[in-house]
Amino acid sequence: MSPAVSAAAAVVLGLLGLPVGAVLNLLIDRVPDRAPLAGARDGEPVAPVRWGPLWAQPWLLRARVPRAAAPARWAWVELVTAVVLAVIGLRAGDSLAVVPLALLGASLVCVSVIDLQLLRIPDRITFPTLALALPLVLLVSLRYDDGEAFAGGLIGSVTYFGALLLPHLVYPRGMGFGDVKLALVMGLYLGWRGWTPDHPVAGPIQHVLYGLMLGCILGVVFGVGHQLVTRRRGEFPFGPALALACLVVVLA
Repeated sequence: MSPAVSAAAAVVLGLLGLPVGAVLNLLIDRVPDRAPLAGARDGEPVAPVRWGPLWAQPWLLRARVPRAAAPARWAWVELVTAVVLAVIGLRAGDSLAVVPLALLGASLVCVSVIDLQLLRIPDRITFPTLALALPLVLLVSLRYDDGEAFAGGLIGSVTYFGALLLPHLVYPRGMGFGDVKLALVMGLYLGWRGWTPDHPVAGPIQHVLYGLMLGCILGVVFGVGHQLVTRRRGEFPFGPALALACLVVVLA
């Protein structure tokens, strides 16, 4: 991997993360309520994204938005998205794999924020992401390995879905079905990146297990932190822990 190419990709994707994060803010605000994506809504100080230039965001135009009215989340979602995409560019910027990986990073930021706010992961984010990821992963796989790694992605998708479905059926309050459906997306990437010619089946499954184990560890940490911050016991969002674990394993 050329360091210069990777550094350039990191810079470009990091800058691109700001308008992408703005779109994610729109989805975070509107998708859970099934609200239209265009135009301002009652109770919002300004529409998070004006479809005409995407870089003209409220957090860059404080003069147009009262400081007290502008949600702090608008800024940090865009900044987190920029960091995630920059890391993806640094790790895979010299490969076409950067395109489906960028989709994964953006979608996991989106569902993580929604899960933190509402304790649910909308199908209207998960399934469109899966519908876009499947052809992208297939095309990249056809470019580099005649499509064989795509089969590993399918193995990973089914494996991760099954691994989370069982605890959901046993204890639905402990593992939401939104997490189970998100596993189809995460498993696709884990299996795809874990495939090797020497381990076409064991490699994808191994990567799924890595993601699951790290997700469980992070879930415990997040759960304890959530209880300390909210000062109450009970349900806590597990999706962000699984999402972070997936990104770490996929990129590492």
